[in-house]
Amino acid sequence: MGGPWSRGMAVCTALVALAQAPFAQAQTFPSRALRLVVPFAPGGSTDTLARIVGQRLTESLGHPVIVDNRAAAGGTVGSDLVAKAQPDGHTILVGSIATMAIAPALYAKLPYDPMQDFVHAGLWVTFPLTLIVPAGSPLTSLDKLIEAGRARPGTLRFSAQGMGTSSHIFAEWMNSLARITVVIVPYKGGAPALSGLLAGEVEYSMIAVSTAIAQVKAGKIRALGVTSAQATPYLPNVPPIASVLPGYDAVNFHGIHLPAHTPAAVVSRLNAESNKALRRADVTERLNGFAMTVVAGTPDQYRAFVNAQIARWGPVVKSSGAKAE
Repeated sequence: MGGPWSRGMAVCTALVALAQAPFAQAQTFPSRALRLVVPFAPGGSTDTLARIVGQRLTESLGHPVIVDNRAAAGGTVGSDLVAKAQPDGHTILVGSIATMAIAPALYAKLPYDPMQDFVHAGLWVTFPLTLIVPAGSPLTSLDKLIEAGRARPGTLRFSAQGMGTSSHIFAEWMNSLARITVVIVPYKGGAPALSGLLAGEVEYSMIAVSTAIAQVKAGKIRALGVTSAQATPYLPNVPPIASVLPGYDAVNFHGIHLPAHTPAAVVSRLNAESNKALRRADVTERLNGFAMTVVAGTPDQYRAFVNAQIARWGPVVKSSGAKAE
């Protein structure tokens, strides 16, 4: 039988081994295929970005990065899956403004806490929406749209890509700053919302800049403003909404999130490798084609960014009265 000294040594050895476990885990990371969870259907901006960067991560990490689409409940099901996954870096979420900043105010019982249940490993990209009207609309500027909204309260109709989506919440904030009351007409996605606009069912909408470019060139729509604080080079002749409504600044974003308690070394590795992929000339060029601006920031910067986005959009969601469908 060992005495107190030997038992003390055994305890110390066990504590040292426990302390070294995350480091050892990080040293061997990754040890198998990685799952990149996209909480939306294939084909959208989140999915496209995940597949572009995931391909490069497969090359740099030496293990397959498999995109796993888990589309349900506005992205919250896939997000919750990652929040509850083993915190070893092999299950990664591609987050967005919908799942991280809007959902906390939209859902009465969100199954995860964006700030407590995740490590925010890095902001990948940001991208604005653009305010649009049909090409033949008499609303030829944001000023005229606001004038019409004030002259005829509750008559202008806006096509949202679903209640609680970024297009809906961005428009609610714009309408609030402009002091206009309008009718929000929800559609099931961006394509139906655009079709409703073109069919004359609504007077205005907001869509991704990348989609707007093709429609503007085709002469089907007119872009009146972009949601970012600064003009975007992808629609160089379209002013920011902030030029009429000072302080307005709204951008979509995508970044990666890991379960809470993922070892810091694993977080650092994934941040470094994904940033390296994002900064590749061929990747940047492809993302520019979707009017996405590469950020490639640090985990600390992303955590602060997400926290600020929650603080900004929570009150807007609540004042709009939007609830999860």
